[in-house]
Amino acid sequence: MDNILLILCSCLNSFVITTILFQFMDSRYKKVFKKNIYVWIETVIVLCIIVVNSLNNFLLNLIVWFGIVGITVYFLYYEDKDKPLRRVLECEALMFCMTVCESLGVIFLRWILQAVNVSNINVIMLHCLESTFPTIIIIFFYYMIISRLMKKSSMPYSKMQYMIYFILLGYSFINMLVIIEIFAQGQINYLCAINMGCIVLADLYLLYFVKMADEKNYYENQVKVLEQQANIQYEYYLAQAKKYDKTVQILHDVKKHIKAIEDLYTSDQESMAGEYANKIGDLLKPLIPVRYTENPILNILLTDKETIMKDKGISMEIKIDNVSLDFVEPIDVTTIFGNLLDNAIEAAEKAEGEKYVYIKIGSRRQMIIISIENSCDDVKWKNDIPISKKGKGRGIGLLNVRSSIDKYDGSLKLKQENKKFVAELFLNA
Repeated sequence: MDNILLILCSCLNSFVITTILFQFMDSRYKKVFKKNIYVWIETVIVLCIIVVNSLNNFLLNLIVWFGIVGITVYFLYYEDKDKPLRRVLECEALMFCMTVCESLGVIFLRWILQAVNVSNINVIMLHCLESTFPTIIIIFFYYMIISRLMKKSSMPYSKMQYMIYFILLGYSFINMLVIIEIFAQGQINYLCAINMGCIVLADLYLLYFVKMADEKNYYENQVKVLEQQANIQYEYYLAQAKKYDKTVQILHDVKKHIKAIEDLYTSDQESMAGEYANKIGDLLKPLIPVRYTENPILNILLTDKETIMKDKGISMEIKIDNVSLDFVEPIDVTTIFGNLLDNAIEAAEKAEGEKYVYIKIGSRRQMIIISIENSCDDVKWKNDIPISKKGKGRGIGLLNVRSSIDKYDGSLKLKQENKKFVAELFLNA
């Protein structure tokens, strides 16, 4: 039974390390072969390491581990911009970190045993402790630190995710202390040894599922962001289609209008002809975008928003220096300015007293600075973000804005001063 227990400890340790390594490689690189092949490869690696562990040669164990890791990542994975040496170094660095964690885990365990004055633990039970305790440290160190430092995406870790990690870590640590107390009697307790293995497996899969659940939530929010961007773009094109229809209607009757003006002039009714021409000009004015900048999309958007503000009784002032926004993609122009101006118009419309929106675009060195200021009532904040009263889906607009700004290594600052709200953007040109 003792030999079986030792083999199980070796299996557990090899399985956890192999699983973490493959999780890391799966998250960073692309697979060369089909998924089923990797399951068999993982199994073969675990069995190979178990055989090597049975020889009780620490140096040989390290050489085999580092050799297997290098060969696996070199031949079984690839990247679009293929850099095999970097892949190998990254995985070897992870393997080195886990080796250090394992060694520190054994040292920490022995310090605990010394601190609680436990010295008569059975040799087999001590071996089980020295296999499982460092493995738990490896699991938490990987999910809480290494996976965060070496991940490719910019996905943030939520506070809830860290809270769950710390709760599980505390629970596992307390369980291990209880088991050490039981082993302190010098007895062999196979159930406690099996329980340690269960704790390790539970930690491995619970932390993995928490991580996956958090990623799922993040990507669902990203999908909402993209959907909202698509809706903004769709609404923009609908507005342009209506403008086009209105332009066609006016142009369709342009000959009639010209003849009417000519008839008025020939009948010596110049003042009436002038009024008629002014009315035609007023009809055409909203359809012709004002040239605020060199960016035609922004010109159209600002012209549209100015028309909306006039209808709502909101004064609009625009001050734009000689800056180029050509580097900003059209969808990002509509996302950034569309969302922020919609928010500014909504707040200014509800504000008591003066209703205004002031837009300023300038540059400083290689930074484009955009400031959108508007009148407002009191604003409620949550996590440094103003809370909208739009109901379901609120906050998605600002998520879209931040997502677009991130493409240009920019930043967004939101602040309220008395009855004034300011959104300040910084974009790297």
